[in-house]
Amino acid sequence: MDVPVAALDLAQPLAGRTVLVTGATGYGVGSGVCAAVSAAGGKLVLNGLDEESLRPVLHRYPGSVGIVADISDPDDVRRMMAEATEQCGPVTGLVNNAGVGLSKPFHEATEADFDRVFDIDVRGLWLVTRAFTQALLDAGRTGSIVHVSSVHARGTMPRYAVYAGAKGAVEGLARGMAVELGPHGIRCNAIAPGYVHAEQNLALIRTFSSDPEAWVDRHTNLEQVLPRLIEPVDCGWSAVFLLSEMSRCVTGQTLVVDAGLTTRLYTRTPEGSA
Repeated sequence: MDVPVAALDLAQPLAGRTVLVTGATGYGVGSGVCAAVSAAGGKLVLNGLDEESLRPVLHRYPGSVGIVADISDPDDVRRMMAEATEQCGPVTGLVNNAGVGLSKPFHEATEADFDRVFDIDVRGLWLVTRAFTQALLDAGRTGSIVHVSSVHARGTMPRYAVYAGAKGAVEGLARGMAVELGPHGIRCNAIAPGYVHAEQNLALIRTFSSDPEAWVDRHTNLEQVLPRLIEPVDCGWSAVFLLSEMSRCVTGQTLVVDAGLTTRLYTRTPEGSA
């Protein structure tokens, strides 16, 4: 649906729209997406793996709808989309946030490790996007899709080869889906966060650093161009832009939210030299 520039409410660019956010119960990027979509006036359909984890998020966003589903299960995905449409009417925004990581050298990873990452991060994303697209086409509606990728899709570090491969696939799907869906007025983009800070992340950082607090400090102040912590809502606002009419001519793109991490050629030293 095209909106005249004069009619676009920049304060609430998602007013009147319903957005499905998968993996909406976590503390990372998904929490920021939910906060930003709600602030932008969108109605939230929140996906989680169980009622218990959904309960506090539903309480945080009155009027939102929660649906328990495993996105790697095709039957669950079909049911989720049917329930979302039945309860909310046409869902015209989708944020594929659900995902899992893996911090392990690729040659030490098991087949189960590999399958888990690709089943959720790639196959699950495809299943949800397929169901969402079919619902839009059946209703004759346009819409917008945002995949959550990562800076690991284009540049990575030791122990992250499998995860980087999955996120590379996510961005490839975003481009391909954009090409195929463009004639139907459906856009597909991705956001690629850098390190998004949350206290819970320190446990993951311990898998490759003996001092996670120092790692976060160095990463923020020396590796990034902007010496500030990236918060979940920073990713959320980027998703809102891609979901809204503000980006109506943007598709097949990846918006990197990394405080300049992947822009720098060399890391600064504390003295400021290369």
